Amino acid sequence: MLSVPTWLVVLIGLLFNISAALITHFLIDEKTNQLNSLSMQMNNNEKEISLLWVQIEGVERKRETLYLLANQGQLNEVIATQFSRLLAYHLQEQLPLTDIQLVDNKIDAYQEDIRNDIDNKFFLNLELVELEMFLQSEVSRLRNWSIFLQMIGLSLILARDLTRKPT
Repeated sequence: MLSVPTWLVVLIGLLFNISAALITHFLIDEKTNQLNSLSMQMNNNEKEISLLWVQIEGVERKRETLYLLANQGQLNEVIATQFSRLLAYHLQEQLPLTDIQLVDNKIDAYQEDIRNDIDNKFFLNLELVELEMFLQSEVSRLRNWSIFLQMIGLSLILARDLTRKPT
């Protein structure tokens, strides 16, 4: 039977334990940092989606207000000017309030652009969730390997005690 020196068995056990510690320290910590970064990015996207919906609703309220003002008859010049500036802030161009159809079309286009941004952020979040699941499975696999290496290493170190001869 082949006799392996005890010190070699202990050394191999220590190497397994050191390998497990390095896996935990470097690889698992790196993946955990990536997971945290993904989580922050997804939260930011969710907040941006909420703000974009608020913009859609806000410009829709302005459209309703314009309808109400137009339904009352001739717009006061001061009110028309201020309301036109308010719409220009969102639509990025000054529009005559006398052409309701043009204003309506511009608001529709503005809302459609925002909805496209919302869709893009939503689909990006779906991709990030898939990446998060992949990284979590990698972390789980690395933890399992780390525990396995620790157990083998400790077993080899403890084997030293089994090789001692009673005195």
